[in-house]
Amino acid sequence: MKKIISIILAIAILSGIAVVPVFAAENTYTPDYDRETPVIIIHGMSQNDTYVLDENGNRIDDGAGYYLTGWPLELNVMGLVKEAIGPLLLSAFLKRDMGLTDAMKRGAYEGLPYIHKDAEGNYLQAVEVPCYEYPLGQMTDELLQYHYKLLPLQGLVDIVGGDNVYYFGYDSFGDVIGETTKLNHYIHDVVLPQTGASQVSLCFISLGGTIAVNYLETYPEDYELFKKVEFVVPALDGSDIIGDILTGNLSVKYDDNVLYEQLLVTLLGDSYLSYLINMVLRILPSWLLKDALLSLAEGVVEAGVRSTTLLWALCPTDYYEEARAKWLTDDEYALVREKVDYFMNARANFEENLFALRDTGCELFDITCYGTGMFPLCKDWNKTNGDGIVHATSASMGAHFADVGTVFPEDYKAQGTYCSDPSHNHISPTRDVDATAGLLPCNTWYIRNQAHEKLPYNDVALKMAFDIMTDNNMKDVYSNPEKYPQFNEGRLTNTLNTYLEAWETADKSKINAEKTLAVENAKAVIDIKLNETVVVTKDWNDAVEDLRVALVKARVIEDTAPTAFENALTDITRTLNRTVNSIYEKLGK
Repeated sequence: MKKIISIILAIAILSGIAVVPVFAAENTYTPDYDRETPVIIIHGMSQNDTYVLDENGNRIDDGAGYYLTGWPLELNVMGLVKEAIGPLLLSAFLKRDMGLTDAMKRGAYEGLPYIHKDAEGNYLQAVEVPCYEYPLGQMTDELLQYHYKLLPLQGLVDIVGGDNVYYFGYDSFGDVIGETTKLNHYIHDVVLPQTGASQVSLCFISLGGTIAVNYLETYPEDYELFKKVEFVVPALDGSDIIGDILTGNLSVKYDDNVLYEQLLVTLLGDSYLSYLINMVLRILPSWLLKDALLSLAEGVVEAGVRSTTLLWALCPTDYYEEARAKWLTDDEYALVREKVDYFMNARANFEENLFALRDTGCELFDITCYGTGMFPLCKDWNKTNGDGIVHATSASMGAHFADVGTVFPEDYKAQGTYCSDPSHNHISPTRDVDATAGLLPCNTWYIRNQAHEKLPYNDVALKMAFDIMTDNNMKDVYSNPEKYPQFNEGRLTNTLNTYLEAWETADKSKINAEKTLAVENAKAVIDIKLNETVVVTKDWNDAVEDLRVALVKARVIEDTAPTAFENALTDITRTLNRTVNSIYEKLGK
């Protein structure tokens, strides 16, 4: 239960396989790595902790050996259940709201005490946000491994060295104005003096993109300090999810199919448990369940989002006036409103500022993921192209995308807004992206079928991002297209790494020759594909699955795949759930 609600809240506020060769007949490209310019990573949401402090300024232990954190969110689930269980039972029995919506809002608010803020955005509970005013090379092994789990930066360190990689830690629930000021201090008073460098390269990830927007507006005198600026799945125009939350336009308000078929399946997977819970939820009238979930979201906003300007920076421009009118018109929120208005003006000036930065000689790059749609809480989740968290037009600086699962019409012509060179073709091979409409058509790479939060597990994307940041010869998408084409597909290696480790440590003396050969054959295919950077998602997934099956048969790992009985039960409950939903739809309930 805690996992389910935490995911909802976190998102509310982020053999036989055809081998595709990496290179053409011969790739003569030669990299020229810059090992002198320090690289600063400005992370995304949840990639840095915010520790809760006691009255003496010490981190609070939860009693189980872990520190309490404001981010990642620590939700008091039992408190929420206690608050809502009585009204829930009464409402289910009487088929009307017996205080359930109020209880859900109150439970969400009281269940998130560590993000509570006053009307000016100040924490009511003291917190500590590590900033790391030293490079990765000076971190303890324990801290370094912690960060490598959040962002696998080993490849970057291998290129430029640990003393040239800095990790700017900031508060995901912080103040966009304040965090921008801290980054300015970090560059001028930490990185440049410690390294003796005259320039830095900056990598803005996800939520970090909002800080970039504000920085370019606030500190134009720093432009000449930047050698390269790379954006990785940046929320430059926010996220439609946050916009829908702040305006109260979540999908569950309009679409029963999301409520009873999509939401829990996304959270729990396509399993019989998801469908059983969906059917149980029918004990409540659909209007009441919708109101309860919307009240839960409002409780989260009131707990801390309302006064958190960095989360307001995730509100897309098209949503802002409506959201502002709903949450920020009261005089007590004047300071927050002033800061957010300043940020929105910075966003309006982003194109001008970005090109002014480029005019100083700074090289600009962007990596965008798309093709998975949006999280089902988003109103247009099954239409808006995105990576599940950030809609693709935001991450790509305005590129055009076909709706999810569709392609452009046959007569579609490239818009040519920012690249009209007839020798350039910036429409994807799958005809679902027109990169010419984005601000950086020749410097933006697109990864299809890649989820936002799983990008750190995509080894190809990481290699590409590191090369873009450090290779002087990587100028645009035409620099090394055989290795890094502008349009690629996503793949994940986290599960594979678990399988390879299991095989590496297995007692092979207990495995017969036939099963050993099967594993080695499957592993050989994987080894070939690991050297490839042109990806076909299905082929990669099939190769990993072949290795998993071989390891299961060799009894190296347990078979966690659903049994035939579980699959049958899932099929039955899925059909039953759809039948129930169809009946309720016909009854108009």
